[in-house]
Amino acid sequence: MNSEEKLYHLAKEIDARVAAVEQAAKTGESLPLVLDIGAGLGTVTVDGMGGLVSVDLARDAVAGQTGASLAGHVLRAITNAESTATTRRKNMLDDAAREIR
Repeated sequence: MNSEEKLYHLAKEIDARVAAVEQAAKTGESLPLVLDIGAGLGTVTVDGMGGLVSVDLARDAVAGQTGASLAGHVLRAITNAESTATTRRKNMLDDAAREIR
């Protein structure tokens, strides 16, 4: 294999790596994450970047909570969902980079 062929194959390999990481990033950004709030209160949904999309509360379970208690549960769930989405996206990017090595 001559130098030009080696460079061509190296460029193709780099292109494949870049494409795989870009695809993982796109998937990680668009994949929503739904997590349980706990105590039967409902769920929180964040986007792939960890941005809050929605909080869905179970009407019957919420009735038995004080405002402070409900706020604490929801805030913990949102924080956990944001962190989990960020970690999941990072892991997807790391996996994509590893697969093409």
